[in-house]
Amino acid sequence: MDKRWMNLGDRLVSLAYAEGVNIFLTMARNHSMGSDRIRCPCRICCNNLFLPIFEMETHLFIKWINPNYTQWIFHGEEETLPTIDDDTDTGVGVGDEYNDDMDRMLDDIRAGTIGDAPKDNTTSPTHPSIPQPSPNSTFDQLLEDARRPLFDGCTKFSKLSFVLKLIHIKIIGRWSIKSFDMLIGLLRSAFPDAKLPSSYEEARSLEQGLGFEYHKIHACPNDCIFFWKEYANLNECPICKASRWMPNTHGSRVIPQKVLRHFPLKPRLQRLFVTDNM
Repeated sequence: MDKRWMNLGDRLVSLAYAEGVNIFLTMARNHSMGSDRIRCPCRICCNNLFLPIFEMETHLFIKWINPNYTQWIFHGEEETLPTIDDDTDTGVGVGDEYNDDMDRMLDDIRAGTIGDAPKDNTTSPTHPSIPQPSPNSTFDQLLEDARRPLFDGCTKFSKLSFVLKLIHIKIIGRWSIKSFDMLIGLLRSAFPDAKLPSSYEEARSLEQGLGFEYHKIHACPNDCIFFWKEYANLNECPICKASRWMPNTHGSRVIPQKVLRHFPLKPRLQRLFVTDNM
């Protein structure tokens, strides 16, 4: 099967890339056996997250398919195992596997416009928003953290790349914020010279400049409306009268019945169209 389309740079306008994605999606659907969620092979998810197929298709165009995923073993292609001679030194070390692509990501951010997407001022009562720094200071801080080794003499991780990997593991493992903070506390105690954040909130503020932020929007449990704009301050759906909140069993803490996450597309597209590969 011809998979050269996976390495094309002009994916938003390339017919070859679109045809390749369609072939891949057809194979993935046939292999899913009716499941509505499929492993996403984009460069960010790397087959670690299960997404609805329409969302996965969006990822393949916006974030690219992972070019190293040449055997589609999670999407219906039979795995071909190479024959390896135990006496042959392949010359591949552990360090060769590490490639965080941080320079390329920062180049895209430098060329694009950061932080100019419209913000929804509606916040959850229990989830205050993190203050947003200016675009210039954000990029300067990202660049500094990407060049700063995790500790003196460390050549494998920068402060930024290590924190991003921790956050990625938290998401995949579905850790609670408390468990993440406990791990950070243990790492800081064991490695006092390492440049680690003090909490999950600090780690989030470090990575938000990369454009991974999202906005939480409360929704009617029956999918009638979103609680935003003119409905932002309502406590029940004006159509079906369903409560916005779960029954209060946590004292003064209020928990929404349904929360959707909106990933702003504008800053991502701005960086996409100024990258050298377009």
